[in-house]
Amino acid sequence: MKKSRIISILLVLVFALAFVAACGEAAPAPAPAPTTPAPAPTPSPTDTDDGATHEAPPAEPVTLQWAVWDIEMVAYYAPLIEAYKSIAPHVTVEMVDLGATDYENILQTQLLGREVEYDLIKMRGVPQYVANTNANLLLELDHFITGSSIDLGNYMGMPQQYMGGGALYALPFRADFWVVFYNKDLFDAAGVAYPSNEMTFDDWVEIIKAVTQGSGQEKVYGNQFHWWRSTVTLFGILDGVTTVADPDYGWMAHYYEAVIDLEDGGYVPRRTDNQAGNIHHRMRWFPEEIAQVNMGTWFITEAVEQEFNWGMAAYPVPSAQYYGNTFGGVTQLSIPRTAPNPEEAFKFMEFVCGAEGAAILASVGQFPAFITDEALSIITSMPGFPQDANTIAAMQPKAIFLEQPVVAEAGDIDGILSEGHQEIMDRTMTIEAAIEMMDERVNQLIGN
Repeated sequence: MKKSRIISILLVLVFALAFVAACGEAAPAPAPAPTTPAPAPTPSPTDTDDGATHEAPPAEPVTLQWAVWDIEMVAYYAPLIEAYKSIAPHVTVEMVDLGATDYENILQTQLLGREVEYDLIKMRGVPQYVANTNANLLLELDHFITGSSIDLGNYMGMPQQYMGGGALYALPFRADFWVVFYNKDLFDAAGVAYPSNEMTFDDWVEIIKAVTQGSGQEKVYGNQFHWWRSTVTLFGILDGVTTVADPDYGWMAHYYEAVIDLEDGGYVPRRTDNQAGNIHHRMRWFPEEIAQVNMGTWFITEAVEQEFNWGMAAYPVPSAQYYGNTFGGVTQLSIPRTAPNPEEAFKFMEFVCGAEGAAILASVGQFPAFITDEALSIITSMPGFPQDANTIAAMQPKAIFLEQPVVAEAGDIDGILSEGHQEIMDRTMTIEAAIEMMDERVNQLIGN
């Protein structure tokens, strides 16, 4: 009996020593620390099964390398990084500025050659996303997203358009979408009702005609279409089915016919004059020479500086069942396959692409891809922002369709369609002939 008690006591001591040893076991080796280590969080007491209180080990310092462009010109980098530091003090985010001019090519060259091991990268536009996924340079994010706070339903349908083979390799970060800006004072002077958030393209054409007033130096045009192809034809993709990746471009004819008719009737400036004189929309908007302009939300930061009354309306759609749809572009964040710290990189992405990051982007006048109520409130509270219900509702589209489809040939298709656009708007080809040319060349490109 006495012998059994001694054995029992010895066993208890053995287990207790083993438990203490386990609590003090070293964590896995950390990634290389930055030159100036980030301060570790203050340890908090942790209760254990033996009733004792132990100090939680501090998180190991981690440095994330983030490939970006134009650090000095972008207002949101610093506040995003500072805000994340407050909740993850062990993480240091270092940006690497590759410049905006040739960002895509420089980044892909570095990733292919493994010259730099970035933890996350910023990407702009469909062609860069397609090129990097086709080169197998990006890490699939699905397993990170599962169990995280990320809800893909918060991004107005954009992630689903990027899923190749059912996998997602990027999270939407920033997004701009298209609306109609209008000058309320000019509409009032013309006695024309303001544009609404429920306009078909044909409805809007009639509004353009109605609000056009005067002649000569007193001329006020009903709208200005920028010389980009998107300003004239992409009303047609807002049914969510039509896409420029399908070489059957007969649907464009209606939009070209309408805009050329508006030019010929003097309701809008001619594209050829705008391009030859490098006359951007802002050069006519600010002196109140145009009553409207269809443009992306990036124009808001300039529009709020004007003294005249203005507003925004939802983008015109092909027919009534598509009210609330628009198109746009998205800036995304991805993790390269070679990332040294993919788990920590995703945590940072989760923050900047989520509700907290959305509020920070909005605070510097940028549109997040995740438009929360808080972010919308911040944007609409900017000095000079119109406070009418119609304008605020226009900031909440139902769906945003990508300007370019997620296909390998996206960049080349855009080039062919832009050539056709130039020919039509310069009247050097008929609409029918140019569409036939675009159909034929894109069919050849994709191998049909």
